[in-house]
Amino acid sequence: MAAPYTLTLTAAAEHIRTRQLSPVDLVRSCLQRIDQLEPRVQAWVTVDRDGALAAARRCEDEIQRGQYRGPLHGIPIGLKDIFYTAGLKTTAGSPIHADFVPDFDAGAVRRLREAGAIILGKAQTTEFAALAPAPTHNPWNLEHTPGGSSSGSAAAVAAAMCPGALGSQTYGSTIRPAAYCGCVGLKPTYGRISASGIFALAWSLDHVGLFARTVSDVALLLQSLAGDDPDDPACEAVPVPDYTQALRDPTPPRLGLVREFFLEKAEEETRKHVEAVAERFARAGAEIVEVRLPDSFAGEIDAHFAMLQAETATTHRDSYAQHATRYSPQMQDLIEKGRKISATRYIELRRHQQRFRHDMNALCRTVDALFTPSTPAPAPRGLNSTGDPSFNGPASFSGIPSLGLPSWVSASGLPLGVQLMSGAFTEDRLLATGKWCEAVLDFQRVPSLM
Repeated sequence: MAAPYTLTLTAAAEHIRTRQLSPVDLVRSCLQRIDQLEPRVQAWVTVDRDGALAAARRCEDEIQRGQYRGPLHGIPIGLKDIFYTAGLKTTAGSPIHADFVPDFDAGAVRRLREAGAIILGKAQTTEFAALAPAPTHNPWNLEHTPGGSSSGSAAAVAAAMCPGALGSQTYGSTIRPAAYCGCVGLKPTYGRISASGIFALAWSLDHVGLFARTVSDVALLLQSLAGDDPDDPACEAVPVPDYTQALRDPTPPRLGLVREFFLEKAEEETRKHVEAVAERFARAGAEIVEVRLPDSFAGEIDAHFAMLQAETATTHRDSYAQHATRYSPQMQDLIEKGRKISATRYIELRRHQQRFRHDMNALCRTVDALFTPSTPAPAPRGLNSTGDPSFNGPASFSGIPSLGLPSWVSASGLPLGVQLMSGAFTEDRLLATGKWCEAVLDFQRVPSLM
């Protein structure tokens, strides 16, 4: 068998279930991988070595006693450092919380533990999951950003430090770093996964995001994480389908190619690549139709940023009053702009969001998935910016689910990705479509560090 750290989440789960792989050996392999690459990648804030190994031993004992909890049993998972973890430091990428240790788990973390997953550690995030970059490097090229704000989660999965990780997305913080780092990213429907116990940025826009190496992997994660949570008033009590069942024998989908805005703004290499992928999908049996964004997309970017600014200012009102000088200039600017937005303007923004959500869901009902590039270009050089999130905004502002797939390696040696979107709470259909597309794309490349 290959080194355990190289296994996908799905493969590792099957090896553990059939007792071909010990959770202890898997965790040790991931820790060795972290030791090898972390000095260069800097994906982690905290690696909980002792805690992860102790949890792995408990998982192994449970399996020996016939107490197998399911496909996440014994699987090490990384967490973006905005998720509360009982007894484990949670900094939110800010010096204000450098020594903060919660006494309870976030709702998503609690579900992971109940499913038998092992918390490997806390991954780097931009400050408060906003704009000020983390120190993380892109494992495909250390001189380039991995994207953000879920920088460490994407880089850790891409570099095979862990088979899966949790992040978040308020604008483009899951799909963009997944594209830049060449892994699979899933942003479920707003309210599909509990956001309780997570450092909030903008309540009406914050989503939990998932990172892994395959569509099957993120489906397994979603299966354990989806569902209502009384601690999160935004979490919806919508039935959770069998996502793994949805992946069996996917059929060629009807894809809505959105050239408007996306291909107009994309760099030439990205635009040509997406057109080539559309042709490839069509040859494999997919029906490709061009669709246009609804009229309510006009002003979406400005409305999205304004809502984010207003809600961030509210979220940080008390902390900012006490610690303003300890916030980065980027965060200070975000909050100050938000403080100037009137209640009337905010109500208008929420109304715009409501209309856009309605219209995007109507558009999604005409196809199995909308199809766009994940980003305008590959990861930019330098660590002073996390790149352009604009292609991920429509799914975040409307709350519909989006799935990012690695699709090619650019002339610069950095990955490119494509994005699929579907209607609210249709993750089963989105994942099935993604599974079919993934098979056609057959992306096998790995970062240069591997």
